[in-house]
Amino acid sequence: MIRNEKYFKILGIPPTSDLNAIKKAYRKQALKYHPDRNQSADAHYLFIKITEAYEVLTGQRKIKVTGEGSFRPRSKEEIFAEKVAAAKERWRKQQIEEELKDREYFQHIAFGWKWRLFQLFAVYTACFSVLLSIDYYLEGEQISFSPNDQNVSLDFYGRTISVDGEHFIVENNEFWFRSQGQMPIRGNYSYLFHDLRSISIAIRGIPPIKRNSHSSSRMRGLTNFESKKLYSSVSFNSVYGAFPFLHIMFFVPLILVVFKRANLRFSVWRLVSIWIIYPTITFFTFSNNRIFYFIEMLFEG
Repeated sequence: MIRNEKYFKILGIPPTSDLNAIKKAYRKQALKYHPDRNQSADAHYLFIKITEAYEVLTGQRKIKVTGEGSFRPRSKEEIFAEKVAAAKERWRKQQIEEELKDREYFQHIAFGWKWRLFQLFAVYTACFSVLLSIDYYLEGEQISFSPNDQNVSLDFYGRTISVDGEHFIVENNEFWFRSQGQMPIRGNYSYLFHDLRSISIAIRGIPPIKRNSHSSSRMRGLTNFESKKLYSSVSFNSVYGAFPFLHIMFFVPLILVVFKRANLRFSVWRLVSIWIIYPTITFFTFSNNRIFYFIEMLFEG
């Protein structure tokens, strides 16, 4: 290993027996000093040294011995030209090998039954994203809650209201201090998936009161929220709180299907789709019984 230390210095890495590390270092240095890319005076020489170091460290170095029948010794220029040609040929062969590997990998991931399954999920993800986007604007059922309802919890310290598992930040002093959180709350549900999209609070229209002093009849009189000043808040932990960024992200798999290319960008986004986007869309499909409510609505409609 000590004998070959100078070759590791040429490649710019510490001594190692890891062939992958040697190969990566060679590719990096060869790209930097390849004569077709670098026109500096030392580029040819450095490119030869890099190639020699790579061949020695990977056991591919072949020493050519001048035969006894040689007519004349080769000049330094001829030896130099031969080494440049050999280094270029080594680089060309490695590039061809890399291209073949990339093509084989692309054939594996972008064709066959796995790719057809990817396409099916891509279409479904895009369609579901369209439905979520439409549902963002459609008004559905509105349900009123008393602050003492079992589905409602108030966090005075964090100024957060939780309704049916959704959390809403309410930055309104009148609700927390003037009424002590005893204003009626209306849940605004979406039309297609019946998600609790936002809440509205009637912050005006009733005189100051003590906590827990609402009678049932008085609360019923306020639940229609007519002619009241409302404060609204969108759930920050729901799919609607991430609109439209998450909805746009759901179109990435379909874009990959339409613009399929054998490059690194395609491979990376394919993995993102498989391991992040598809599990996310599956979660949103079945959480809150969205898909079942949607199917039931279709049959009832």
